[in-house]
Amino acid sequence: MSTYELFAEEYVRLAWRIERHAEGFVDGYYGPEELKAQSADEAPREIPALLDDVARLNGLLEAAVMDDTRRDYLTRQVRAVHTVLRRLGGEELSLQEEAQGCFDSIPQRVPESEFEAGLHELDALLPGHGDLPERQRQWNRQFELPQERARPVLETALAEVRRRSQALLELPEGECVEIGLVSDRPWGGYNWYLGHNRSRIEINTDLPVRADAALMLVAHEGYPGHHTEHAIKEQRWYRQAGRLEHSILLLLAPESFVAEGIATVALDVIFPDRSERAEWLRTALYPQACIQVDVDLQMRLEQAAEKLDGVMGNAAFLLHEDQRPSEEVLKYLQQYGLQTEKEAQQSLRFLSNSLYRAYIFNYADGRRLLKKAFAGGGVGDVFRWALSDPVTPSAILARCA
Repeated sequence: MSTYELFAEEYVRLAWRIERHAEGFVDGYYGPEELKAQSADEAPREIPALLDDVARLNGLLEAAVMDDTRRDYLTRQVRAVHTVLRRLGGEELSLQEEAQGCFDSIPQRVPESEFEAGLHELDALLPGHGDLPERQRQWNRQFELPQERARPVLETALAEVRRRSQALLELPEGECVEIGLVSDRPWGGYNWYLGHNRSRIEINTDLPVRADAALMLVAHEGYPGHHTEHAIKEQRWYRQAGRLEHSILLLLAPESFVAEGIATVALDVIFPDRSERAEWLRTALYPQACIQVDVDLQMRLEQAAEKLDGVMGNAAFLLHEDQRPSEEVLKYLQQYGLQTEKEAQQSLRFLSNSLYRAYIFNYADGRRLLKKAFAGGGVGDVFRWALSDPVTPSAILARCA
């Protein structure tokens, strides 16, 4: 067995050993079942022993023969594993230290003046009566779907984003996505990549499913977002190239930052013209949803609301760095994010989960990084590269330069 093969097997085993300490760390697996079974059959290893495993992994990586790009990617993935174990071992890490170690990115607080500018735009645009939060609630309510209508609307949106993604990318043969409606989850939507080009997208119904979010949701979780990325990378790097490390998906690693960046820009890539998106909603989706709305106004409101992208990250800083009470964080989410009390409670539940406290930055920061890379031109080429190759945030930043 080559040094690389030893590294790859140990990498997969270590991920499964960590999963026993942090359920959810392994976000997906479609590799050899015996490697998973071996880790499940052995006695749980203590954190110091797992840290020794990381040291051995780094030694194997240093000795393995591979190109510099691949070595850099794997070095940053292993650094993420080490960071997770440091936290599990009781080491106190700031959000920035955790994000840098896990996600190869250092989050920053967003000046509240940016949020205020977005709120000012929304205030000028939103119709209705009452203060801004009340008018936002009135606007959102018209999109809420009864549960029996939610699935057909989501399926229609899914078919459209898949059709458009096929024009941009070569999807693996036999790939498919199914949608499930669930409840009592800390997130709004989740892609469970099952391997062999299959995904299950689960939509949390703790909050109302809204027709205006349907396209974004299925583009993010499905086409050309998480499902598309995982299916293409599984085929290219695990099935065809035989790289075992690409048979497992790690939640707290640079690959997740890139995945969220891809997913948050996915809809803009396949619907680059907002007026075209508005026309499709007006003529295809909203009639099915039995909704009549000023879609052009919706597009302007969505653009203004993008200035609020950093609210959740700032809330994470308040909660975990500043040690502010939950009640204050809830008020912050309501004030700057225009969230209802129930929505803010759901957001707080997400932020309070130890798996997601630094993960939250991947959405807004990932979007900003991909948009920065797009600014140089060749949006399709940049998107296909990030979607198809094992890249890190540092590699994307270098491409920007």
